[in-house]
Amino acid sequence: MVNNFLYNLKLFRRRRKQQLIILSIIFIYLIFIVYRQGGDDASTSSIIDESGFKPSWWDSIVSSVKKPVKFSDIIAGNSPDNSRKDSSIEDQEATKEHEAKDDYNKQHPSEAVRLKRGYTFFNSILQVLYNGRPEVKKLDRYRTDDRIYHARYDSSAKDEQVFSEEYLSSFLQLTTQELADMKKSHQYVVDNLPGKAPNQLYHGNGIVYVGGGQFNWLTLLSIKTLRSIGCTLPIEVFIPKVDEFELELCGKVLPTMNARCIYMRNHLVSPLDKTGNNYASKFNFKGYQYKAMAILLSSFENVLLLDSDNIPVHVPDNLFTEEPFTSKGLIVWPDFWKRATSPHYYEIVGSEISETELLPKYDESIGFYRSRPQEITGANLNDIPLHERKGAIPDPSSESGQLMISKRTHFKPLLLALYYNLYGPTHFYPLFSQGSDGEGDKETFLAATVTLRHPYYQVSKFLNALGHFQNGDFVGCGMGQYDPVEDYYTGELRKELSKITDQKVLATVKEKNNRFLTSGPRMLFVHANFPKLNPWKLRIERKIYNSNGERIRLYGTGMKRITGYDFEWVQWNNMKQLLCVNNFKLEAFKDVNKEDLCREITQQLNYLKDTIKDLES
Repeated sequence: MVNNFLYNLKLFRRRRKQQLIILSIIFIYLIFIVYRQGGDDASTSSIIDESGFKPSWWDSIVSSVKKPVKFSDIIAGNSPDNSRKDSSIEDQEATKEHEAKDDYNKQHPSEAVRLKRGYTFFNSILQVLYNGRPEVKKLDRYRTDDRIYHARYDSSAKDEQVFSEEYLSSFLQLTTQELADMKKSHQYVVDNLPGKAPNQLYHGNGIVYVGGGQFNWLTLLSIKTLRSIGCTLPIEVFIPKVDEFELELCGKVLPTMNARCIYMRNHLVSPLDKTGNNYASKFNFKGYQYKAMAILLSSFENVLLLDSDNIPVHVPDNLFTEEPFTSKGLIVWPDFWKRATSPHYYEIVGSEISETELLPKYDESIGFYRSRPQEITGANLNDIPLHERKGAIPDPSSESGQLMISKRTHFKPLLLALYYNLYGPTHFYPLFSQGSDGEGDKETFLAATVTLRHPYYQVSKFLNALGHFQNGDFVGCGMGQYDPVEDYYTGELRKELSKITDQKVLATVKEKNNRFLTSGPRMLFVHANFPKLNPWKLRIERKIYNSNGERIRLYGTGMKRITGYDFEWVQWNNMKQLLCVNNFKLEAFKDVNKEDLCREITQQLNYLKDTIKDLES
């Protein structure tokens, strides 16, 4: 009997032990499921995948356990806790990068509150833009198969063809009903868009780029140049699509440069919104629409927007704190071309074009808007360009490789520009460019500002075509744009000089300001748009070789004289630092052998060094 009792006791304990093991396994499995799925989270930090990553109540219990890195934290600029040093990281450079990210995150607190505020607000904006969509079909009906020719702006030329109201009316055609419908939609949008943003949605000054795809590398090169010349402004890189987000770039590289990525969807749609009933889903954002979206979603109140292939020559920090930006709130830069906007646009937006008053005459040869008698008496309007008449968007057309805007003073023009771009390819681009080359977002910001009667500043100094000569022909490789602060000062100086009657005083003022009066403002931006500065593509496409197979300078021998230093050498040296010294991994070069890439960069650098003696000073 005793033996049976002991046997049963032993059997009971064994079964109890098995049951406890099974229960423990079930308990651990349930905890794992809860941990992975998470509960409701009040945090609205952005996410990069569609399913999201949400912390659960279990996080607070096992906070010491290392959790998966959130893509949302990387995008929002909130990397994992860097206060705990990872003992496995012995590399000094890696430690330095972690410290840099930690410093960046201390300067830029969590965006959860800002994002939560933005979700509702941005959705309400997109609702207005969606409800105000044009009800007419695509505007593509022209009087003939001819299109307006892409005429270069030249104030001194005796034009065979004046871009008058009559001439510009002879291309894109709209019926009376189409005009009425377009006007109705436009008026609805203007009436319902907000004039300002919620408090604390935006703050400070900063630089914004549109990245993604091939533009990630170009953006990084531009940012590297900014930091190497001493720019301290914070930077945000707008990433439109999830498959264009590069983990190393956004999570490792940019935070060390006081820069971060912002993923578009994360700033438009709350990760807690599972309904799909948001207006962002009704738009297929692409192309030229990204610039207006990047400005809108960036955290900065005042923005310098740069194309990814736009490289600053000098530090741009002071642009935000000096005239003309402080009083105008919007700065645009000139393009080469005459403005070709259809008169139908002015009918649609309700702008009256004066038949008796003129705008100042733009003289690109000296970079100045000349005042002139504004009253037109007995003039034939067919002899006057439409865009020299008061009420019209002034000549010349705009080049949007760079743009400055204050969301405090120009928020509604920004939203109207977004409207123009959302329906640009089908409706507004034809109105702005009438089928000529180069249509896109470049006219939309100034058009919206003029239409809403907000102040603006057009840089007077005409852009410079940059490139080199090959076999006697000029090969264009980019555009140089000028410093608006010095441009504004030069313009004000010319106005003051015209008022001085004392010749001695006049001579003294001229001598003191000789540089501005002789050469004008300094070059501030190089829009390196063709070819773009991808070292491997430049090699493959033979852009840095002449017809004899010899290496060349893309920008010729005059850049040092223009910029004050060997601009081209600096770019190639930055390429070497990023790709060969720091060994950053980027999608643009994923299929390129690193040794071949770095050999090419080094050889071009050596060539540039050997030819420094040939540069103009």
